[in-house]
Amino acid sequence: MLKRKFGLSALTLVTAASLAAGCSSGGNNNGENAGASNEAPSQTASASASASGSEELKPVELTWYYPLNQMQPDQQKVEDAFNKIVKEKINATVKLKPVAFGDYVQKMNTVMAAGENFDIMWTGYLVKPEELVRKGALQPLDDLLEQYAPSLKSDMPQYMWDGLTVDGKIYGIANQQINGSRYGFIIQKRFADKYQLDTASIKKLEDIEPFLDKIKQGEPDIIPFNGFYVPITHDDTFWGVPGLDDHFYIKSDDPTYQLLRYPEEELDTYRLMSKWYKAGYIYKDAATAKMNDYQAKGQIAVDFNNVLKPGVEAEVKAKNGGNDVIVVPISDWFTNGYSATTNQSISRTSKNPERAMMLLNLINSDPELYNLISNGIEGEHYTKTADGYITPAADSKYRPNVDWVFGNVFNSYLKEGQPKDVWEQTKKINETAELNPVGGFKFNSEPVVTEIANLNAVWGEYKKGLTTGTLDFDETWPGFYKKLKEAGEDKYVAEVQKQFDEYLKQAGLK
Repeated sequence: MLKRKFGLSALTLVTAASLAAGCSSGGNNNGENAGASNEAPSQTASASASASGSEELKPVELTWYYPLNQMQPDQQKVEDAFNKIVKEKINATVKLKPVAFGDYVQKMNTVMAAGENFDIMWTGYLVKPEELVRKGALQPLDDLLEQYAPSLKSDMPQYMWDGLTVDGKIYGIANQQINGSRYGFIIQKRFADKYQLDTASIKKLEDIEPFLDKIKQGEPDIIPFNGFYVPITHDDTFWGVPGLDDHFYIKSDDPTYQLLRYPEEELDTYRLMSKWYKAGYIYKDAATAKMNDYQAKGQIAVDFNNVLKPGVEAEVKAKNGGNDVIVVPISDWFTNGYSATTNQSISRTSKNPERAMMLLNLINSDPELYNLISNGIEGEHYTKTADGYITPAADSKYRPNVDWVFGNVFNSYLKEGQPKDVWEQTKKINETAELNPVGGFKFNSEPVVTEIANLNAVWGEYKKGLTTGTLDFDETWPGFYKKLKEAGEDKYVAEVQKQFDEYLKQAGLK
């Protein structure tokens, strides 16, 4: 069983973390039900009104951008119900702006480049808060938190605020959830049973190959492996260095913390994907197809997942065509501390940042509002039992299945199949997960912003082909790496090394 793993490639995470399981390294309150204000939301709103110097809040409209796996047919109906509560609590209405995960980066870049006035945006592994701060796209939240969300500020542990701090200012509010990663496979149970999968024999990525071959031979209408969910990982000898492009590592047993770039073990994973693609384990059009559509029909037998958290089987069942699944972990729990993976931030162009903060406080302290946007309308989109479990309606037209996008998941209603103590288990994991020794490193991209843009453009040409195995790695890598060099690879690496050395000294590690 692996103890430490590479970080997922940023190129892969675009889809990997869009799993209903939630993203990796999300925040948590380390044992406290943070985000739930001790004050009733109406009292909080009243206090906010008084703090702002007005006993009565003037009506405003807010705009909130966030990603979803798929657009929901009843989006407007839920938005109307959402606004009924928000109007009563803080005299605001909210224009919800969901965007498909695959389109989110481009959409938000367009929105920000156009100088559009909007209020709240989801930030995280796709659009990193620190990079947005360097572009002047976000507002600092320190004063807003103190004035309009003091309970939220005090209830969330300091290490989470540290993870969202840039140059001494806070630029995001964490969507509290599991704060760790555990890699492994999510497998449809019907196939595991039919082909008598020995889960105890699966210790590393390659070990799933014989099972994929059985699926290939015996299930002509099933895709054995979803090539989008590929970990850049191979064994337990490396830690990924967070805050970068996820191609930097240190060896776990190296007291000098030598920084490594593209180690052979990472490249071997691309080679493995090439092998699996040629064997027919990965769909022939995986680089261009919408794999979520195949998954929703139950046509993908095995997914790779980077957060095999407690209760994940219940969460992803619907995403697998309603078929039961099993999980097969190939790592222990580990964490980078808090990396800003799933958060909400306030746009620099917001005309109502005070009210935006009130909304963020509300979504994290009002379970009714949080579960409305997460699960829809009770009695229409789901039913709830007396002991707090919910069951989606068979024909539900609102089922985002990404609670971690919206706020503190500890406010979530339990889903059918989740253990009753799922949140207690989650908190225990957060307290005991192995900590990355360089998890506190933050890279300031400003000195090499041009080089990063050029490198990202080059990666954009190759990423899906490499992570799905569609491109033969050994044939592709020489020309690809030459383009990376021309795009500014050496200057970028030198700047990372410089800042990393400074961090090691400041942290007392060197």
